[in-house]
Amino acid sequence: MKRVFLFLFLIFGFLFASDESVTVKAKKVGEYVIVNADNKNPFSVTIIYNASLENLKSNQKLPVVFVMHAHSSQEILHLHVDKNPFKLKANYKWTIGSKDAQHNSNYLYRLPYKLGTKQSITQGFNGLFSHYGTSQYAVDFNMKEGSEVYAARDGKVVDIKYDSNVSGPTREFEKNANFIIMEHSDETLATYAHLEQNGVIVKVGEQVKRGQLIGYSGKTGFVNGAHLHFIVYKAVDGITRASFPIKFISQEGIISQPIVGQSYIAE
Repeated sequence: MKRVFLFLFLIFGFLFASDESVTVKAKKVGEYVIVNADNKNPFSVTIIYNASLENLKSNQKLPVVFVMHAHSSQEILHLHVDKNPFKLKANYKWTIGSKDAQHNSNYLYRLPYKLGTKQSITQGFNGLFSHYGTSQYAVDFNMKEGSEVYAARDGKVVDIKYDSNVSGPTREFEKNANFIIMEHSDETLATYAHLEQNGVIVKVGEQVKRGQLIGYSGKTGFVNGAHLHFIVYKAVDGITRASFPIKFISQEGIISQPIVGQSYIAE
């Protein structure tokens, strides 16, 4: 009876993430406990998994950080049962994107608005209002509500939000931003945020070409006014992310350091 109780604890003793799109579960197989992960999302995820062990020996050093691609399952580690009774208490966290993504720093992004038109920069790299930490290299374009938003690079749409009409000047409103997230061929991600309600015209899974119309700007989420927030980034571990300094091509030339108040014409 004691062994049955421990087995049930093993299966249900996890601190699960907020949804079931990414799960990590364990099962006893002979003299081993096998830990498997499942990613049901249409994008890659990075997971950090840790556990406290009693009478179990892991084949990998804990915690372990690993990447799972879209719609995939895999074994992440196995634990040898040294003796009975044994205990496993585990927890994990995950974040969108691959920690293994390698950004091409020479790539020239298209400005995300209509060709031949100009928009000004309201916040650039290291902006004091909100561009620090994980958002260090984001760029804000002063685009009015309903302005056309174009893809800055080829990619696959992996997540969208389009139903919000809520905004506010503090971080508690971040969850209310409408957005499009695209995964590039090098596994980096790009987010186009603060889109207007119902302002997303692409679907999850859609392959998008550079320069394709994807949505309409707005002022949803954590904002002081209408603008488009654009950022390219990757996962660092199962908790955090890191953004990349990017370069844009414009009629004025290559933009390697977007200047607040400066206007650039899309080319």
